[in-house]
Amino acid sequence: MHTVIVGGGIVGTAIAARLGSTDREVTLLERSEIGEATTAASAGLLMRTVVDPDPFELRFRERAHERYRELREDGLEADRIGIVYVAESAAFADRLADSARTLREAGIDASFLEPDELVGLGIEPGGLEGGLYTPEDRVCDPAAVATLFADRARSAGVDVRTGVSVTDVETHEEAVTAVGTSEGRLAADRVINATGPWAPQLDEAVGIELPLCHTRGPMLAVETSDPLEGPTAIFESKRYVRPTEAGAWLGAYRTDYTEGQRYDLADRSISASFRESARELEAFVPGLEGATVVDDWVGYRTVTPDGRPLVGETEIEGYLVAVGLSGQGITLAPAVADVVHGLLEDDVDPEYRSRLSPTRF
Repeated sequence: MHTVIVGGGIVGTAIAARLGSTDREVTLLERSEIGEATTAASAGLLMRTVVDPDPFELRFRERAHERYRELREDGLEADRIGIVYVAESAAFADRLADSARTLREAGIDASFLEPDELVGLGIEPGGLEGGLYTPEDRVCDPAAVATLFADRARSAGVDVRTGVSVTDVETHEEAVTAVGTSEGRLAADRVINATGPWAPQLDEAVGIELPLCHTRGPMLAVETSDPLEGPTAIFESKRYVRPTEAGAWLGAYRTDYTEGQRYDLADRSISASFRESARELEAFVPGLEGATVVDDWVGYRTVTPDGRPLVGETEIEGYLVAVGLSGQGITLAPAVADVVHGLLEDDVDPEYRSRLSPTRF
């Protein structure tokens, strides 16, 4: 049986590495280089924290956390700097306080900070209502993690091909038979769509439509006079500050679902309004004062109505998806790979199958 994974970002490579341990023939196809597109444009957050967590979400994140712990023991670099969600309204502060209690009950180091306690994290509390702080959360180089997964896949016998575009998915009697590529036809009885924001295009090739929309994540890299001493700060207004060695990345963390929303994925422009909004973060993070913008880029997310990914079989036999990570692709990739492996081996927790099913809507 031949399984073709389309997409060489962190999700596709994590799946390839996981399936490499089976006796299946597996090929991964990436149209550019491993981890070069959406994965490289992300902030590289490894998050156990979450706002309004439910038991399933916590269990799924814990599964990914354990996989990353194993990778760190094998040499993966992931710096522990923590994450703080920052409330700009009393209502959101109440939600963060409730979330902190739920996270602690799940065994996660989490606390709700009053506004004056934010000062110790490099955040000016004026106009803020508090924060949810998880000091054990980490950051990584996401492209390096995707490369690590791809290397593991190759070592396990997976055929990892870069510079190969998928142009079609062939079916016969509602079942996958092959993929068309820039290098010719490749017979396959299973195709796994792990193409991130390009997922809707591949879905259209097999004649299905899933509830996915795009969100746009502009980012600015800035250099500061002194290193920022503090965690990644995600503000209620969907802006975030992710410290780096030279300064910080300033981004927009947009994960709201808007039916039918699609963007031109080649558009890498940064709006003047975002640049101004990012500059306003100086009022909350004094360490950004006088920062110089040295680079900018745009990352595109693929979002689902309930914020959970779509992982599993579709109405087309042999066509699976692992898409719609809703801004959590780096965090959840190893857990998604475990679920895909379980589905192919017919050995997956029924709750994972139902809660992540592409047909649940």
